[in-house]
Amino acid sequence: MEDDHAELLQITDDESSDTEDQDHEHCSSTETPEDDNYLGNCRYPITTSYSKCEFITTKIALLFSSASLMILLPAYLDSMNVKSDAYTLILLNSSFSILFLDLIFLIGKFFFKSYKNLWITNYPIKLSKLIVLSFLYTSSVFLIIYAVDRKRVMCHLQDPMKGTILVFSLLYYFIFCRKFMGLQRIFSATTIIVGLFIAVDYGLCDEFRCRGYERVRVSDDTGNWPWKTHTTWIVVYVVGLALFSGFYTLLERYLLITETNDIPPSNNTPSLLTTISRTVAFPIVDNGVNIFTNNGQSINERNSKISAVHISLLIHVLGWIMIVSMFWTDIIPSIGKGSSFTDFFNLSNRGVICHFTPKLFQNQDFNDCGNIFPFSWLFLGSYILFSIVSVKFLMISQSAVYTIAVMSSSLPIVGIWWSLFKLVPLQNGGSSIIWSPSLSGELICSLLGLPIVLIGLFLFYKSHFRDNQWSGLTSNYRTSPPHTA
Repeated sequence: MEDDHAELLQITDDESSDTEDQDHEHCSSTETPEDDNYLGNCRYPITTSYSKCEFITTKIALLFSSASLMILLPAYLDSMNVKSDAYTLILLNSSFSILFLDLIFLIGKFFFKSYKNLWITNYPIKLSKLIVLSFLYTSSVFLIIYAVDRKRVMCHLQDPMKGTILVFSLLYYFIFCRKFMGLQRIFSATTIIVGLFIAVDYGLCDEFRCRGYERVRVSDDTGNWPWKTHTTWIVVYVVGLALFSGFYTLLERYLLITETNDIPPSNNTPSLLTTISRTVAFPIVDNGVNIFTNNGQSINERNSKISAVHISLLIHVLGWIMIVSMFWTDIIPSIGKGSSFTDFFNLSNRGVICHFTPKLFQNQDFNDCGNIFPFSWLFLGSYILFSIVSVKFLMISQSAVYTIAVMSSSLPIVGIWWSLFKLVPLQNGGSSIIWSPSLSGELICSLLGLPIVLIGLFLFYKSHFRDNQWSGLTSNYRTSPPHTA
């Protein structure tokens, strides 16, 4: 009898040991460095599905659309200041963006099944949160555009300082969560920051060269502003960049978090782990089927109804209301170009006309529109692409730090561009981009910094897919339908 009892205990111990070994394959200690997806002691599949091709394509589109915006904005803004002003640039691009985003959304409704259940009036995020996001984004746009307008921030400082958005993104992460980002991700972001510093170092120090154009006097770079004004607007510029980075950090939190009080109590329901760089609700999955619910709706069903175009459209619609209400900034001499409502109307009117008047059709009254027509539409196309793919990449990477790292990685590309071309001021105002290859310190620094930045991006990429494979997101195991574009 005692022998039978001992044998039964031995079998029980063996089964317990096997179970613990199996559990250990799916769970590991919280001391593991790469613990982005931890929930208690176990990892659970992330509610996102996409292919590597989609991921890489979106990443490349974000990288080059960011570079295109950095290249076109100064030329576009210089041309606008000939007949119009910065406020009109913001207002027109916001209005055109809404029209084209709405058109893209409607085309998607007619031709793509993934858009069939999407409606503009159905908010993927609570309206109050959309208002906060729109306020942050629009405020950052105003501060950045007004700061670089008419060289309030010195020309040679404008592009290099854009690299601070990645620093701000990391700071936001560490303020809210100090230990849940994997060491490899932190190392990847730090590597990119080092590469960016090397790439922009020469341009940051050379006040006689900006965007490929050699200047004779320092005043050509600083404009007709006193140093006190420059200092004030540099601070404004930094605040605008901080708000821009904060917008994507908050968007990540609103998009990827599932509120704790929305989840029904269950003995099997783990507590939610909220972080800034990876704010994800990890569902329990049984045979690949999500059993978490959110107000009677599975998280997968909820995520399948989120579209990057839809989110971007709603943010721009709410932002347009704020932009219109900020018209008064254009009649304050220290901020805008006008000093009265008459000036405001005339500047806005001329700006609209120049947007639709190519050089070939410019008459005697509008012969100084410069290159507004080509620059404006190239900029608008790049901006619409950027506004979609930035949200899309945030959704599939589930990391604001990674998203902003890709954006800022375009700085070395911009530096190489301005070593092949230069932005030349025209006699009647405005600027033109001409071919002018040269071997400069800016080119050398950009070529030195670019490989380091690319290494950082590659490490981010490897870390991301390793984490997803660990969470069960492989081509053979998916827990949710893909997001729409």
